Amino acid sequence: MAKQERNRGMFFGSWDGEEWEAIGKDNDELTKELNPDVERSKNVLGEATVTHSGYEPEVDVDPYYMDPDRVMYEKMLDNAIQEKYGDDDIKGKFAEAFYTEVDAAAQTMTGYCYVRDAYFVPQSTGGDTTGYAIPYTINPFGPMVKKKIVYDMKTNKPTITEWAAA
Repeated sequence: MAKQERNRGMFFGSWDGEEWEAIGKDNDELTKELNPDVERSKNVLGEATVTHSGYEPEVDVDPYYMDPDRVMYEKMLDNAIQEKYGDDDIKGKFAEAFYTEVDAAAQTMTGYCYVRDAYFVPQSTGGDTTGYAIPYTINPFGPMVKKKIVYDMKTNKPTITEWAAA
């Protein structure tokens, strides 16, 4: 069995759940860290117990170069420069997609994604001479909703619609 190409799994961000930005344009590595809350202990009898209390996922997007053509640009820039931190400012939508079909001729990938709320928290501003950067951390939270996704590789735009099980 061949390993899956990295672009089979992608992340997307949106402020309104309508317009989406593919995350990772500036990155050669991008990972959702699950940060599991696991506690291990042993009692006096030598018996081991493990308590798993869930996850605190996060995605560190560094670098993220500011580009006015990006969907998240204007609000991300405003949030970072003004150091905004309220729900109305930094809360948006996060989608984690996995593609099951690739149409090379049409340059599309189709699959499913899970959409949930997330905080998009700027970490710094500035950077080196490569470009003006505002690296940020994504903190997804709450329930996930499964959706269908079609990704256009020519435009880097996804179309996310309701999931209809076959």
